[in-house]
Amino acid sequence: MPTILNAGDPSAGDESGFRPSDPANYAEFVGGPLAARELHAMERAFHEVVQAWLAGEGPFEALLPFVDLLVLDPFEHHDKRPILPADVPLPDSVLADIVEDEVPDGGVLVERITGDPYRMGTVGEMAAVAWLETLGKNRRAVDAWADDERDRALVRTMNRIDRAPPCLYVDGVAQLPLNRKMIPACGPPGVYVARGYLVGTEWAFSSKVDLPAVPEAAPLLRRLRVELWRLRVFERRCTWEDCLRQRSDVVYRAASEGARLKVALRGPNSGA
Repeated sequence: MPTILNAGDPSAGDESGFRPSDPANYAEFVGGPLAARELHAMERAFHEVVQAWLAGEGPFEALLPFVDLLVLDPFEHHDKRPILPADVPLPDSVLADIVEDEVPDGGVLVERITGDPYRMGTVGEMAAVAWLETLGKNRRAVDAWADDERDRALVRTMNRIDRAPPCLYVDGVAQLPLNRKMIPACGPPGVYVARGYLVGTEWAFSSKVDLPAVPEAAPLLRRLRVELWRLRVFERRCTWEDCLRQRSDVVYRAASEGARLKVALRGPNSGA
């Protein structure tokens, strides 16, 4: 059994454990008064408050003083780069096969996408695992595949999808704030999390995970904002889209858990 680093998010990866930041980043981009030892002590305290909040043992408001003290900036600055079009699509079935080939325990790691350790992953969920750092720091299944893939058009598409932040969609309409250049003009019906990217002039959706209901927006946004602050401990220039890309598993997992909660609250006799 894997080590549970946080009772409030037991499907999280190793990033849920504490690690200190590089004080040079704080010095360069904040220039605040904290020495390295003081900075790391405050980061550890912030980490513990986040873990308590995730576990339901502390209020969200307890996080806010650390946002100011660590200069994490509460606002969602956006990545202003456009989404560049791909020449060919990269189907989810190919990404799922990449995970099967490159990640020995890929089927187990689907839990990081769904938050559900008791069922088999779909093709879309397996495809979503391809973007996680499962092979070491900064090393994903798609990176290992791209090193040897001869069809460079597919690799270029991978790079285009990599730029696209995963987002919750309802009938093709983005439910999370995004740089407007990254918002698809249209999409398929249903409720799903996916990465919207261009193939020529048409929008396609990669790593598409269908959900049984629309999760409540406020808890989902709050969870992702906390993840943004956690990333800014290490890189204060981190944008909102950077957070969605780097913590894609949290986007999928939080949305999936929120959708299951909505279904449970709805009840079996609601008729909806």
